Amino acid sequence: MRNKPAIIRLFAANTISGLAQGISMIAIPWYFIHMIERPGLWGTLYGALTFISLFWGLYAGTLVDRFDRKHLFLFETSISGFLVLCVSALGFYLGAMPMFGAALVFAITFFNYNLHYPALYAFAQEISEPKDYQRITSYLEIQGQSTNALGGGLAALLISGLEAGPVSILGFDFNIPFSISPWGLETVFLADGLTYLLSFVILWGIVYTPVAIRNRKEEAKSGMLKQIEVGIDFLKKNPLIFLYGNAAYFVFVTTMVINMVMMPNFVSNHLNADASVFAIGDAAFACGAILSGFMISRLFGQGRLVLGSIVTTLITTIAFLILSYNRLIGVFYLLMLFLGIANSGTRILRVSYIFQHIPNQVIGRTQSVFKVINVFFRMFFIFLFSTAFFVQEIGIAFMIFSVCCFLAALLMMVYYRRLVEL
Repeated sequence: MRNKPAIIRLFAANTISGLAQGISMIAIPWYFIHMIERPGLWGTLYGALTFISLFWGLYAGTLVDRFDRKHLFLFETSISGFLVLCVSALGFYLGAMPMFGAALVFAITFFNYNLHYPALYAFAQEISEPKDYQRITSYLEIQGQSTNALGGGLAALLISGLEAGPVSILGFDFNIPFSISPWGLETVFLADGLTYLLSFVILWGIVYTPVAIRNRKEEAKSGMLKQIEVGIDFLKKNPLIFLYGNAAYFVFVTTMVINMVMMPNFVSNHLNADASVFAIGDAAFACGAILSGFMISRLFGQGRLVLGSIVTTLITTIAFLILSYNRLIGVFYLLMLFLGIANSGTRILRVSYIFQHIPNQVIGRTQSVFKVINVFFRMFFIFLFSTAFFVQEIGIAFMIFSVCCFLAALLMMVYYRRLVEL
């Protein structure tokens, strides 16, 4: 594998910063919803940042294609680390984290994601050979999902603390011989900021030889709007890539809305269960995602990427349909496992296909176009399924998602031969 030391350093830095980011991104919603009991304010904040990301996402794509990706990583880790540490210092100075400080860190992390992940995939494509694309995307998915799962577990532990004595985990009883005091947000943000700086040090030492050659001088001569047009024009000239890129993205759109917005209500009102069922379902989803990272490339190797995308989208279709009427907790856990497998598998297969068909010169801008469309769909479904009718009849919302995923799979089936021969 070309540039193996650079890829290892990239993965290590991404794991370290991603773990602390994951803790913060779970701790902050918990702070707004449960600690200060302002769920409406949290919804407004999340909606406003999502709307702003429509414009920031397009601009971030131009940065990814215009500048050296390693330098972009160094820039975003240093700036984000500095700002998060400043907010942490303010919390320690005041003796508690002010509300605007928590909102600011969430905004910093949210917008950092919009630059970090397009740059991460573009850099991975730039320093990898085509024969390694699917292996690299699988590793990225395993690393990302493992980090998210670990970050979620640590967040729950650090926010709530742990008392010594008997505790039940997933139905098993354990005796904990030690206690952990709850962390305040200022301490969580301190750890977050320090991991950004540690990532900066690791990234600084990356040395690589580009496999994909880019002409960045040509990009530097163009204005921002002209650069955005390049990504749009590429997709206009390649409508099949545009079709596949959006159809295969739909599994992610639906699962993102469900996990971020709908699942707590589904568990509480549809399954009539408590928070522990939600937590175990989330763990099952993460386990499925990690499992998919190990097995999806073996099941759907080169030449079967589109077929794999159709299969995973149909798995999601069936899972949503069963969830719409199922009220058995055990079946819920099993379906969350399959949703984790399907969501992660679709992402791996989709990115591998895009790596093969979109030049590294324009990968950032084309990805930003897909991301903006993704955000539009997410905002539409979030607003739709937040209405009183769907809050009460959440099973119908899952039926709608099932139909949407089936239509996405149907589109890929109709154009299957042309997508494979592209």
